[in-house]
Amino acid sequence: MEFLWIGTAAFLIFFLQAVLYQKNWGKGLEAKIEFSPAIIWEGEEGQLKEVIQNRKGMPLPVLHVNLQSPKGLKFTSQENTAVSDQIYRRDIFSLLPYQQITRTLTFVGMKRGCYRYREVELVGRTLFFQGPLVKKQPQTAVLYVYPKAISMKPVKAACEEMLGEYLWKKKLFEDPFSFQGIRNYEPHDSFRQINWKAYGRTGQLKVNVFDHTAMVKADILLNLERDAIWTEEILPESVIRIGAAFAKQWISMGIPVRVRTNGREQGRESAVEVGFGAGPEHGETILKALSRIDLEEGVGMGAWRREAAIGSGNKQFLKNGQGEGNFSGMILYVSHSSRIEDIRCLEYLRQRGSQVLWICPFTQRQKEQKRLAAQTNNEKWESVYQGQKLDWRAEE
Repeated sequence: MEFLWIGTAAFLIFFLQAVLYQKNWGKGLEAKIEFSPAIIWEGEEGQLKEVIQNRKGMPLPVLHVNLQSPKGLKFTSQENTAVSDQIYRRDIFSLLPYQQITRTLTFVGMKRGCYRYREVELVGRTLFFQGPLVKKQPQTAVLYVYPKAISMKPVKAACEEMLGEYLWKKKLFEDPFSFQGIRNYEPHDSFRQINWKAYGRTGQLKVNVFDHTAMVKADILLNLERDAIWTEEILPESVIRIGAAFAKQWISMGIPVRVRTNGREQGRESAVEVGFGAGPEHGETILKALSRIDLEEGVGMGAWRREAAIGSGNKQFLKNGQGEGNFSGMILYVSHSSRIEDIRCLEYLRQRGSQVLWICPFTQRQKEQKRLAAQTNNEKWESVYQGQKLDWRAEE
């Protein structure tokens, strides 16, 4: 009889704890995923923090935290990690009542991109390991991996040549009717530039900033189209890296920059484009936009090519010197493709009076393929484009 009571009590405990966990195991259970830092450069290390909280009186003997992310992040610890089309990671926790556990995972940003954790899956068990008990929790963790920084030495001379006219124009007098903003006073500033009202409000010397009478802007056009069905991945990535490097350098010199590409934005049908702007914040905007280009989604025509094609047959477009549809005095065109229709658009822009520089990333294999293809192609880019072109050897 005693064994019967013990068996009955054990069954009731087993049954009741199962019912109790089924109803309440997820209450007070929170999981938060965050990146530290939220921005890194390609090839740099970062950290992923998992913060798990159990804010109730029930222990959780086993809790699996399932994460899913693209393959561009390489975790230092490969335990409980499976790699296929994406990275599937399962971390195991055991939480006491009212306990918080923080676990830090180190990774390397192997590939440029924008990485988001939209949800995390929590899988628990009862005291007697019954289950699974599943709960999905939304997340907002975002990591930007900026394009790899590259050296500007290979194109330093060409860049200085393009900037020559800009540096000359900057010596002209400022336009007092073109107010741009206010900045902090620096020792080389004239006292005539001081904004005394701003000084009265802030207690710090501020000076007025005006546009120059001949302000030069720069267009960066990134063509990510492929000449062949199979193209080495390093080539379009080099296009993005070169565009990022030029944008960063020109913005540091105070030159307004616009970036237009035909690369599709991650999760959208539209191409990645950033309007004119200058200053550190605009540089960050460009780097984030370039990080969001998804090469696997393919490319479109690109706004710059559409506008150039329209302009070549539209006299009003050519005549009008204003408007967002027109191009600036400096144009950097970066493309590993040499399609004739694209080069015709580029030559059209050059003939309009813009300073144009075409930088063409290449690998030895791709260079040989182009040489063989040129033998069977009657029309070559050399017969179409008369501007400056520089080859850039693409390296990992």
